[in-house]
Amino acid sequence: MSYRSICVGLLRGDVRNEATLEAAIRLAAERDAHLTGMLLIPPLNIPVYAAIPLPDDIMADYYDDADKEADGLRAVFEDGCRSAGVTSNEWRGGAQNIVQSLQNISPVTDLFVLTQHSGGDYGWLIGEASLALGTPILAIPEAGNFESIGKTVLLAWTPRRECARAVRDAMPLLQDAGRVIVFRGNAGDDGRDVELGAHLARHGVKVEIKHVDTDEVSIGNAVLNAVTDESCDMVVMGAYGHSRIRELAFGGVTREVLEHMTVPTLLSH
Repeated sequence: MSYRSICVGLLRGDVRNEATLEAAIRLAAERDAHLTGMLLIPPLNIPVYAAIPLPDDIMADYYDDADKEADGLRAVFEDGCRSAGVTSNEWRGGAQNIVQSLQNISPVTDLFVLTQHSGGDYGWLIGEASLALGTPILAIPEAGNFESIGKTVLLAWTPRRECARAVRDAMPLLQDAGRVIVFRGNAGDDGRDVELGAHLARHGVKVEIKHVDTDEVSIGNAVLNAVTDESCDMVVMGAYGHSRIRELAFGGVTREVLEHMTVPTLLSH
């Protein structure tokens, strides 16, 4: 099993687009994967109190500017692919309906690479995409440079469907990692993490088990602390949550890690 098709979605106006693109190109080069790039164009942000039809010229200027940004990113995308030897690649231009555009390409994509995108609404893109696509997402933090991704991996484990899905989706990265730390917080000694360790070992994964019992910090903070303590360069976790009529509702651990993550984080729902 390997990632053979990767898609990187770059959010219009995001200062982290080139860092996200660099991470995606590196992953594609390491795995000899096909890489698809696109610019994701959110609707024009209109305050609720001013929710009236905008003049056509304002809307036209907004999307003209987006098209120019897409052209500039395409040049960066193509230059980066050429330099890294990613010979199988395509640029799809700008996508105005973000989630629908990602859903359209999801059936032929093994992994999405998207930006965390803080900007006052830390994870709306990651949140909606992870709950809608059925494809794993590698979220790139809003700060930092990542020369390595997946050498030392923290697997935030709990025996639930979403986390089991994340383990399967992340298997190519787990198999390539030098260390995989199965992390459980406040779980007691039920043996489930040992079972997972044995399962991963059968797949050739180099596994360590780490338990943390704490009532001083949240489990989300314990995960983030372990990332630093163990010098991890990636987190794998299930995305727990649901959508209520366009309102994203994540579970506490997922929300906390997404909001404060310092390394690329693979999420599956």
